[in-house]
Amino acid sequence: MYMEDEKIIALFFQRSEIALEQVRKKYGGLCAAVAGRILSDARDIEECVTDTWLRLWRSIPPGRPASLKAYIARIARNLALDRYAYNTADRRNSALTEAFEELEGELGQTAASAEMLEEEAFHKLLNRFLRGLNRNARIYFVRRYWYGESVKEIAESCGCSEEAVKSSLFRSRAKLRDTLAKEGISI
Repeated sequence: MYMEDEKIIALFFQRSEIALEQVRKKYGGLCAAVAGRILSDARDIEECVTDTWLRLWRSIPPGRPASLKAYIARIARNLALDRYAYNTADRRNSALTEAFEELEGELGQTAASAEMLEEEAFHKLLNRFLRGLNRNARIYFVRRYWYGESVKEIAESCGCSEEAVKSSLFRSRAKLRDTLAKEGISI
C-alpha cells in the first residue's frame, strides 16, 4: 500500500528523506514511463528520473502541488524534453518528433505567434480548447501531443482502431487551428 500524497508532501515540508523513498515507490514507474516516451536511451531515462527526484526535493517546499502525480509527471516530461533537445539538436528521431511535426504542419507559424502571448494566457487558451473536446478526443490529443505516444499505442490502450485515433487527432488539430485563429494568432 502506498502512502497518501498529502502525507508525502508533509514529509517534504519536514525535509524527511522518507518523502523521496515514498515517491520513488509510488511514482517511479510513472516517471520512467513519461521519460521513456520521449527518450530511447535507458541511461538518459534513468538520469531523468533521478533528476526528477532532485528537482522535486528542491521545489517542495516552498511549492505545494495540488496533484503530486501530475507535478511529478510534468517535471519528468520537461527534463526528458530538455534531454531530447540536447540529444537531437541536429537529428530527427522518434514518435515524439513525428507528433510535433503533425502539430507544426497543421499550425504553421502558430508556435512563434504563441510566444507573443503571455504564457499563462496561452495555458488558459489551451485548457479551454481541451475542455471543449469530447472525452475520447481529449484523451487521444493529450496522449499523443503531451506524452508522445504513437497512434498505435493509443489505439491499443483505448480499444479502438488506429483510423479512429488518426481521424480524431486530425479533427482536434483543425479545431485547435480554428481556436487560435479566433484568438487572433496568425496561422
